[in-house]
Amino acid sequence: MMVDVVDRFLSVASRHPGRLAIDVGARQYSYAWLEERVRIYAQIYSSFEQPRIAIALPQEADAYACILASGLAGGFHTPLNTVAPIQKLRRILHRLQPDLLVAKPQLAAEIVTAVPNLKVLDPDMINTDRCFLGNGTRHELAYVMFTSGSTGEPKGVMVSRKALANYVSWLESLHITPDDRLSQQPNLAFDISMTDIFGALCHGASLHPLLDEGDRMSPAEFIARQAITIWNSTPSAVSLMMRARQVTRKDLGSVRLFNFCGEPLVRQQLDAIFSALPDTLAQNTYGPTEATISVTEQVLTSDNYGSYCHTSAALGQTIPGMKISLIGGRSPTEGQIVISGPQLAEGYWNDPEKTEQQFRVLDELSGERGYLTGDWAEIRDDRLFFKERIDFQVKVKGYRIELDEIVSAIRQCGWPVAVVFKRGDGLAAVVESNGLGPLNERELKAALSEIVEAHAIPTWILEIQRAPRSENDKLDRTAAAVWFEDNLIMKKERT
Repeated sequence: MMVDVVDRFLSVASRHPGRLAIDVGARQYSYAWLEERVRIYAQIYSSFEQPRIAIALPQEADAYACILASGLAGGFHTPLNTVAPIQKLRRILHRLQPDLLVAKPQLAAEIVTAVPNLKVLDPDMINTDRCFLGNGTRHELAYVMFTSGSTGEPKGVMVSRKALANYVSWLESLHITPDDRLSQQPNLAFDISMTDIFGALCHGASLHPLLDEGDRMSPAEFIARQAITIWNSTPSAVSLMMRARQVTRKDLGSVRLFNFCGEPLVRQQLDAIFSALPDTLAQNTYGPTEATISVTEQVLTSDNYGSYCHTSAALGQTIPGMKISLIGGRSPTEGQIVISGPQLAEGYWNDPEKTEQQFRVLDELSGERGYLTGDWAEIRDDRLFFKERIDFQVKVKGYRIELDEIVSAIRQCGWPVAVVFKRGDGLAAVVESNGLGPLNERELKAALSEIVEAHAIPTWILEIQRAPRSENDKLDRTAAAVWFEDNLIMKKERT
């Protein structure tokens, strides 16, 4: 039987009341303090039946308390990215119709208009010490996480308590102990933040959020300063460290495990990690928000990682209870990834049509459901590799081209981070500086000609110091295309 995450936390807090739970640099918080804060918030929430709590707080102690309290009070939470566009936050609140918004006054004033008569709680103005007693009852949902939709309208992914419990049970395989110090780099509205939060607070370890832009732009310095033992992020963070020449034992020597999710983990990033830290472990994971954070695991070491890399690292085996199948391919070794198992989301908030499109019944007899990811994968040497997004196909001069295939070719030419998109009747590419010198466009095109056909070589290639990222630190193709147009004009003016 899976143990609910709130019960896991309460058990840990009772066993380790004096241990460090959260370290925000200027102040440290114990498990005893955190449990009391969780119970205070839960008491406030309990005035609503099955409360829907919207949390618009930065990565700080009160935010983590609010998350746990929503479950204790028999409700669920929706985390909001405090630096997201105001209009987006308003749209999310309008769709969710929460009972309570927890936010600082300035942000609350800008977004509260989306829901008439919405109650707002300012964490700094709590003046009660009344605590919610006992362990409470549990809502079916743990959280509703809003992700970007293809139409621009955010989609609310409904994740159940059972799904989250299955994922947190798998986290036990990381052998997290009270001596571990976990980073908390992703914003709270990006679901891989749950790996950090529940990984630490359900195992008695300490949680160390990156609070300011300086730490986000120089994560290696943060790791060294906080003596982080488990780092969790998208692989883009490694590219940042590589450009700063900080993938060194001096900066990263405390890390025993790097856990990656959210985008392809490429060979150059692993080369950098294992050259500096041959004794550390790296883990590649894969999974959409609709399958509760991640559903695969591939442990990589300095000895084996070469055999698990193609254009990117293998996705690995499914975690207990989860299954992956491939459909729509020309052979059984390729196809769209379909995920099934206990971590599947319940669907999309108030959107039965979209739910029916993406979540299909795979077996009428058992009622087993599957989620169609839109990710195309292939099996090579009995290993599963991500290949491309199905919706990243374009036609250029009559040829159908997979944009991620071109990105992969650019990586092979020594540029680990690139964005490729259609422009007019050709392709354009933005490559992120690799720290080895300025881009020679002619040389890169010549190298690409050895890998892809002529019609697949970008007509235009520009170098950028750091490619645009989304709120979740994933490459932003739209923003890259805008930057490209602005800088192509300037390049033409200079020449």
